[in-house]
Amino acid sequence: ATGRPSSLHLSRSKSISNSNPDLASTPVSPDEEVQRIIGSKGIDRSHSWVNSDYAPGGSRSVLRRNPNSSCELKQLLHEELALQWVVSTSTVREAALHQAWFFFQLMTKSMAHHLFLTSKLEAPRRQRFPDRFIDDIAALVCAISADIASRYHKDVELMERLNNSLAFFLNDLLSLMDRGFVFNLIRSYYKQISNKLHTAQNISSMNALRMDFIRIVCSHEHYVILNLPCSTLSPPASPSPSTSSTTSQSSAFSSMVQDLGVATMFEISVPFRHQHFLSGLLLTELSLILDPEGEGVFFLHKKAISAVHSLLCSHDADLRYRDLQVRASIAKLYLPLIPIVMETLHQLHDFCDSSLARVRLSSALIEEIDPDSGNVISQSVAMAIAGSPMAHAKANTFVLPSVAARQSSSLSAECSRTLLVCFLWVLKNADASLLERWVSDLSVLQINRLLDLLHLCVSCFEYKGRKTLERINSLTFKKSQDMKARLEEAILGTVGARQEMVRRCRERSPYGTQENVRWRKNVTHWKQNTDRVDKSKAEMEQESVVDGNLATEASLIVLDTLEIIVKTVVASELKESVLGGVLRVLLHSMAGNQSALFLQHCFTTQRALVFKFPEMLFEEDTELCADLCLRLLRHCSSSVSPVRSHASASLYLLMRQNFEIGNNFARVKMQVTMSLSSLVGTSQNFNEEHLRRSLKTILTYAEEDLELRDTPFPEQVQDLVFNLHMILTDTVKMKEHQQDPEMLIDLMYRIAKGYQNSPDLRLTWLQNMAGKHSERGNHAEAAHCLVHSAALVAEYLNMLEDCRYLPIGCVTFQ
Repeated sequence: ATGRPSSLHLSRSKSISNSNPDLASTPVSPDEEVQRIIGSKGIDRSHSWVNSDYAPGGSRSVLRRNPNSSCELKQLLHEELALQWVVSTSTVREAALHQAWFFFQLMTKSMAHHLFLTSKLEAPRRQRFPDRFIDDIAALVCAISADIASRYHKDVELMERLNNSLAFFLNDLLSLMDRGFVFNLIRSYYKQISNKLHTAQNISSMNALRMDFIRIVCSHEHYVILNLPCSTLSPPASPSPSTSSTTSQSSAFSSMVQDLGVATMFEISVPFRHQHFLSGLLLTELSLILDPEGEGVFFLHKKAISAVHSLLCSHDADLRYRDLQVRASIAKLYLPLIPIVMETLHQLHDFCDSSLARVRLSSALIEEIDPDSGNVISQSVAMAIAGSPMAHAKANTFVLPSVAARQSSSLSAECSRTLLVCFLWVLKNADASLLERWVSDLSVLQINRLLDLLHLCVSCFEYKGRKTLERINSLTFKKSQDMKARLEEAILGTVGARQEMVRRCRERSPYGTQENVRWRKNVTHWKQNTDRVDKSKAEMEQESVVDGNLATEASLIVLDTLEIIVKTVVASELKESVLGGVLRVLLHSMAGNQSALFLQHCFTTQRALVFKFPEMLFEEDTELCADLCLRLLRHCSSSVSPVRSHASASLYLLMRQNFEIGNNFARVKMQVTMSLSSLVGTSQNFNEEHLRRSLKTILTYAEEDLELRDTPFPEQVQDLVFNLHMILTDTVKMKEHQQDPEMLIDLMYRIAKGYQNSPDLRLTWLQNMAGKHSERGNHAEAAHCLVHSAALVAEYLNMLEDCRYLPIGCVTFQ
């Protein structure tokens, strides 16, 4: 029989591992190497660091050996690995850095296995590992942090991998070791990188490293508990202390919140960073990257915003955080995000420009957009013609963003939308009383900036419809095709390797992927689009539903925030400066494509606002009244019955409120008639039958109103409804002649002449005639209509007031 090979006869001699792996040694055979690995008891692991205040390089630290230690002691893998790594130099250390992810994983698995075998999983974290091992871990992390900071400009790819591996290692240590100790390691890493930032040539690359690092560390399963969301803002001397593994999560959220200053909770203050350590680091990075004056960080926007967005998504999907009080506690970790987004308002993508014409349908707003337009009726002139007193011009401190006024945005539409999602999430889940106290401390400028931001949110998340989604889908397909073409060029050789390398270096950006993968075997330049381009009809339907739900959710959050603002400023001196802006945002939300659920709540808020502050509409700003009438009439013609009911009720209460102030609702009457005349000529979805039903409902309200039955109010409402019916009848006639421009213009002229007793309507129809003439290129006829309008205005102004600088009636225009 053939015996076993001699190479399998391993000697039983025991060898001692040397503390310095780089010392020269005699080459041995593979069998001897196996023998050494299996039979060795390792070095005496009673080594410890004499200097507990370890230096990053370890150069001043001195190893000591216990002279009474025995070489027979069994050494633990993670302790021996940490020691060998710390004391290694030269080629061994360099090789370890290249495969750091493996050794970090090996170390954490050994630590977890050791805790399990020794039944220390329930032990206090500070007693789980000996001090000498903790010192080795600290020295190792400091040394690797120093390597990352000093060698990044030389070995970019290696240092990126090492940085990510270190972040995942610290993430794992948060589950195994004392968390205060791990926080100190994180602080040590930040200190090393920050010191290098002052002298680094490529600051953006160092910022990218820090952003990747904190993103990975914050992906911990117990990230919320690690931030102590329910503790007070009285910072300890050191970072957050260790949280016992036996502490239940429910008890953490049940602690009472002690408010020591609302202002410090909404800013990245020192108490906030001390108490909410990880959240403070993340929001600090976001604030620095979004700073418009930051050097070389503009391409990190997506990475930073996505990190916060991913965390909020994980909180929202976590079953542990379903309770509203728990959500409010979590939202406290992100309260500084609200001022951060407010400060970056001018950098956000302008979502309002595409819908500007639709939003500002009233003639006053059209005049603001195009002051040179000649076919526009001034609101002040129309008021004079209607017999109402001239409203005094009043400066408005709240100005909505216009295309010309806004600075060029530095954030893409995708980044801006994601950032606004995070902003709305915090507003939704934050404690309302906390928001009220915060708003009460804001200045008029800050509140108006917040309103401006809410206005932008409404435009950003407005429901666009399935056709828009299909168009975006086709653009995505085109982009993927471009990437395929570039890949084919590289494969077929039409682009040289050197040119390709230069192009990649120029386009290099540390976006990376947002996936939590610890290493990649290879990284390719081109990646197939993970989303299917040719989406099925069912998928498009589902995406459309999700988009609609998001639009409703965003609008409801904006509505709740508006109510908080009104509740806060109603008793302050800011009321007159803020309420106009609140109503503008409310009207803007009513102008878009909204769900029936939101509109019902929106109309309720609008009625309460008009009832509490009628002077805002009837004594100050004519523009707001005109806008409101236009919105209400538009929804009175809705095909959804509940929306029509609410719009009819709002329009009736608007008339009633105006009547109670001056025993006449001339302003509302004029604005309603002018709005309807312009609505029937501009709106594509106008439904005459539905509007007639709404007018009948308004008439029923007036007839059944017992308080005003003995007043002229019911009769005035009846006259208004009759005039509106006449306008609708004229509209039907116009539709019959829609294909015959000559007959249509002739009909419009006869309709205008029919309003001898309603100069405001006569002006509106003359304006419509001028518009039709301009569309056909008949500029002389359009000018004649405008001259006719000017003569009519001059006549009525002469009747109201005789001024030298005004023309003497229509005689001047003959």
